[in-house]
Amino acid sequence: MGGAPSLTGLRTLPQAAGGRRSIRDIEYACHDKLSHRGNSSSRADCKRPPGRGTFAGMKIDGFSIETTPGGARKVGSFAALVPQGTRVFITHLPDGALDDIVRTAARLAGAGMAPVPHIGARHLESRAALERHLDALRSLGAREALLVGGDRSGPRGPFSEAGDLTGPAAERFERLYFAGHPEEDRDAALLAKIAAARTAGAEAAVVTQFVFEAEAVLNWVERIAGLGNTAPIRVGLPGVASPGALLKYAKMCGVGRSLRGLWRDGRLLRMAGRWTPAAPIAGLDKAPPAVEGLHFFPFGGFAETAAYLAEARQAPSERRWNQS
Repeated sequence: MGGAPSLTGLRTLPQAAGGRRSIRDIEYACHDKLSHRGNSSSRADCKRPPGRGTFAGMKIDGFSIETTPGGARKVGSFAALVPQGTRVFITHLPDGALDDIVRTAARLAGAGMAPVPHIGARHLESRAALERHLDALRSLGAREALLVGGDRSGPRGPFSEAGDLTGPAAERFERLYFAGHPEEDRDAALLAKIAAARTAGAEAAVVTQFVFEAEAVLNWVERIAGLGNTAPIRVGLPGVASPGALLKYAKMCGVGRSLRGLWRDGRLLRMAGRWTPAAPIAGLDKAPPAVEGLHFFPFGGFAETAAYLAEARQAPSERRWNQS
């Protein structure tokens, strides 16, 4: 989050002798513990897909997902990969052109998706450029946006942080998202942004930086609720990816605590070449109502993560994860 890269390109599912593999053939990463009580699953249990729309009860219907403008160009059809109305967040990379974000948002809206552009404060050259950009996004149907500081060491123009964008953005969008950081001490700043958005007349919501374990984010949700947060939260999770990709992006994005847990007990080395988000989703089974949904960072490719989620949602309802 906060301008961190989210999608590096499109990758197809691994091939087997008989052709393309089903997502069921990619292990559901149950090498990861499905709870945080030390219980682990056997390989046989790992290959059971979850119930319809759930992993051990946590609904994945209504998930959101990210893309970059470059990654979006490699997706042949969004409508063939994710449900109509899916929120697709569009990252604002440091050297990315604003027109590319607008074109991507227009394509997503035309495909029946709900585009949610990132607006990076430090990437903008002027207030006039900001207002032109916001107007263009609004005119093509964007109703929500994520305000971030931006992945630059210094501002390109007059804006230095997400809060600087709240007023102009609230005039044009119905809902404003802000980045939550469960592994960092930024709670007071987040709550101030939420309050400012509401004062400006917009609904406020939170999307967290990606986490590898449910416990970290659940503790954080409880903590900020204790500080007075009532804004809905989308929990960020990595999509299907290789352990190497996870290490790369965790380092780039400053996500270390839960990754160190995976490394320390050897789970990262036992992933059989692929990470999937099954374990943290299962750990979110009893997430409080403040968690309105899940948000996926498809480091291994948009299509592969989308295929994984599609099959998870369509799996026979009588099947459930064995967590014993």
